[in-house]
Amino acid sequence: MPPFNHLHPAVVHIPIALLAVAPLLFLIGALWPAQRRGIHAVALLLLALGLLGGLLALATGDAAETFAHRTPELRAAVKDHERAAQWTVSLFGFLTAAWLGQMGLARLRRRELAPGPARTLFILWLAVSALGVAALLRTGHLGGRMVHELHTHGGEP
Repeated sequence: MPPFNHLHPAVVHIPIALLAVAPLLFLIGALWPAQRRGIHAVALLLLALGLLGGLLALATGDAAETFAHRTPELRAAVKDHERAAQWTVSLFGFLTAAWLGQMGLARLRRRELAPGPARTLFILWLAVSALGVAALLRTGHLGGRMVHELHTHGGEP
């Protein structure tokens, strides 16, 4: 098995895919009431797995960072990428907690929210998830820029 610092490029693609698809599945579930529960269950699973993968990507990125401090430009790019990744994982952590919190609240109350407030909260959740996907794309772009423009490969000594 390669050293931990070499895993970052292999690890990051799975959470990117999962976190980009999960909000879309939540929207599809909202538009398809007959299948809503099943689609939302799958979307929540993808969201949770994507969040765990994002945390792993942060850990492997920290390990790879120790080898990427060759030039001031590269150091600045690493810091930008790291801040973007932390922001992205925080946003998706909030989204996951908010969804789970709303599910827990519905169970405690033993009923769903009224349609009006539920729709408003869902639209707000979707808006924040759109910000999360935008942050995810920016984070990936910054990482790709380091590899393709600054020629780092996350683990070279």
